[in-house]
Amino acid sequence: MKSTMRQLAVALCAAAVGMTGMASCTTTSTGEPRASDASVRGKAIYQQHCIGCHGQFGTGDAFKSIPALAGQRFEYLRRQIEQFATDQRHDSEMQWAFKRVSMTSPESAADVATYLSGLPMQRFAETNPHHRAQGERIYLDQCSACHGMDAHGNADGAIPSLRDQHDFYLVNRLRRFAFTSPGIAVSAHSLDDTAIVAVSAYLSSLHALDVKSGSP
Repeated sequence: MKSTMRQLAVALCAAAVGMTGMASCTTTSTGEPRASDASVRGKAIYQQHCIGCHGQFGTGDAFKSIPALAGQRFEYLRRQIEQFATDQRHDSEMQWAFKRVSMTSPESAADVATYLSGLPMQRFAETNPHHRAQGERIYLDQCSACHGMDAHGNADGAIPSLRDQHDFYLVNRLRRFAFTSPGIAVSAHSLDDTAIVAVSAYLSSLHALDVKSGSP
């Protein structure tokens, strides 16, 4: 009887060890999905040439009015990189940066856009609640027809997502649209300064909507 009980105990132990091993196997096989080759290439380019201004995680710099790029729509990023590289879009600092590195090939632009669009959006400092409430009303009335009710832009790259962006960057961009005759003339961009501050405060308070290339 003792021998039988001992054999049963050994068998149960062996079964438990086997089940533990299976559980361990299952756990290790369900890790993070592998990054695509395009994302790996894009990360290498970004870290070598862009990280100094836009930050390690694509969060930009609020004080220097450098935009956050993490989580922006893929097609919008790709098009903007190509336009900077071919001098279709002008910005003195960006033109200087692009002269230091060749990103004129469509592959490079797509790779960097793939990497950046896959980064998680970051939360930024909260803005004035009064401005946010006023800004929401103005945004829904004057901006939502193009940028979407929840400011997620569109998938074809013509209109960017405006969510999770630095308040100061948005203020500067809207001021340029309103007062310096931008290349894209849109009457809705002609806001007075009070409205610009309010809309920027509202947009910078919006968080965590998926705006990657597959979104509508």
